[in-house]
Amino acid sequence: MSGAAQGLRFHPAHLYAALKSATRGLIRATGGLENARAVTRVSVPHIARYGDVKDMTAFMPIDVVLDIEAALGEPIITRELARLQGHVLLSLPAVQGDDGPWGKEIGEIARECGDVLSAAGTAFAQGGVITADEIRTLNIVGQVNEAIEALVAFRAACEQELTKNDRPPVREPQS
Repeated sequence: MSGAAQGLRFHPAHLYAALKSATRGLIRATGGLENARAVTRVSVPHIARYGDVKDMTAFMPIDVVLDIEAALGEPIITRELARLQGHVLLSLPAVQGDDGPWGKEIGEIARECGDVLSAAGTAFAQGGVITADEIRTLNIVGQVNEAIEALVAFRAACEQELTKNDRPPVREPQS
């Protein structure tokens, strides 16, 4: 690839190479080029180009990523895209049943967030700053993770409730 063409790219070359590597990983995890082709709209030669580091102009289109990752059940490229941009990809938890236990979920959020605030407050009260030792001793990162999980579970329940109302009404058979 010419230097002029590379100069048009926003990110350094190694990030695009990481995408190529993730693409090859997705293709391998799917069982190869033919299996990947079977679940999407593009041909085997196109899929092969998407993983080829010698062809830095061809990348897998997002709809193709969506198809193959859905068939595999693993967001390999999506996770890598998030990582390359400084994010982490979290799976939304499955919501149990149609009528979520709202009181339980809200209570869980309050408890987990309260645990975070309690641990952070304890650490902060001991010297006006929160030190690395206090973060470890009080398990603040673990507390934050549990609060995030409770909030994500509540979000998933809310989204399920929203989509439940988007479903067409069941029509009674006419006699």
